[in-house]
Amino acid sequence: MKIIIDARLILPQQTGIGRYLVSLIQALSNLADSDNFEIWVQDNLPSDHQIWSYQSSRIKLHQLPVAHMSTRQQWAIPLKVKRTPHDIFHYPHFDLPFATPGKTVVTIYDLKYIVHPDFFPQLARVKRLVMKIMMAFAVRRAQRVITISNNSLQDIIQQFHIPSEKIRVTHLGVDSRYFITSDTAIIEAYRRRFSLQDPFILFVGERRPHKNINGVIQAFKTFITMSPKPYQLVIAGKPYADYHEPERLAESLGLADRIRFLDSPPDGDVHLLFQSAEALLLLSRYEGFGLPLLEAMASGTPVIASNLTSLPEVVGDAGIVVPVDDPVATAEAIRQVAKGGDKREMFIKRGYERARQFTWERCAQQTLNIYRELQHL
Repeated sequence: MKIIIDARLILPQQTGIGRYLVSLIQALSNLADSDNFEIWVQDNLPSDHQIWSYQSSRIKLHQLPVAHMSTRQQWAIPLKVKRTPHDIFHYPHFDLPFATPGKTVVTIYDLKYIVHPDFFPQLARVKRLVMKIMMAFAVRRAQRVITISNNSLQDIIQQFHIPSEKIRVTHLGVDSRYFITSDTAIIEAYRRRFSLQDPFILFVGERRPHKNINGVIQAFKTFITMSPKPYQLVIAGKPYADYHEPERLAESLGLADRIRFLDSPPDGDVHLLFQSAEALLLLSRYEGFGLPLLEAMASGTPVIASNLTSLPEVVGDAGIVVPVDDPVATAEAIRQVAKGGDKREMFIKRGYERARQFTWERCAQQTLNIYRELQHL
């Protein structure tokens, strides 16, 4: 079987979709010994990008001079698909070109722009409508739809009224580096590098409205009234355009000296950030998955998550799930899992066990099964 994967969303700078594609392709290269893959990447992808290291006799990378989300791709991609011998075409985004021929799989990660437009006031109404039209076409046109959580599966069914038999859930995996406990000296050097000398609670993610970072800050403010130790809150992730509510709230609550905003922690050593933290706090109002929860668990860091969308699905019984707008309950949860807390060791142990259930090998095998299932339709 030959599969084409359109991986043009692997960018020079790491993104969520890029991480998914790189990890999936790497795992497929280790699993599939009788299948061939043609991977389409950007023509300007640097020669030292890790994706090039996965080339083999079965995995061939081809650079395409077609920008993602461009008008040109509407005709260039279907033409390329038509001219390339293959069995399955995997398009891992919602904007499947309208004339795409043949057996097709699409990946839809979440529906946040559709389900919660209030989280994205900067997104023009017309653009949102176009996104919904394109997504509706993609999930109806494709023979199989991959999504990354059961919550997203239900959103797709409710929004687009397609049969559940057409959709497959493949949970994301955790990179093996998160399970490796780093030397204490390395962790201490990392903390000094970013001036993180006090114990700290961690949030990881882009600073977008749906991440509810204001709720994280409010819960932290309540927690520090309970603790005699001088805790910090570290908010790690790049800022979102024209959204500065978290910074303003920190200032207004008199917490500017207690809250550290790390705009772009290097991805290569972010596992050290998890290992340095006493707990991860993710109180999002909407998540397609919530990968930082698993990365924290694998790093030996207890997790606390909101009770909305996919987060309880990811956490299971390996962390504490709290009402999204209850800073007192969240602060009490932090107290229980921070150092000295009575539930810390239990959730560290459960977290390791939970994280080991989510592997990229499993994700790749499930994806490969979908390809093979579709091949015989």
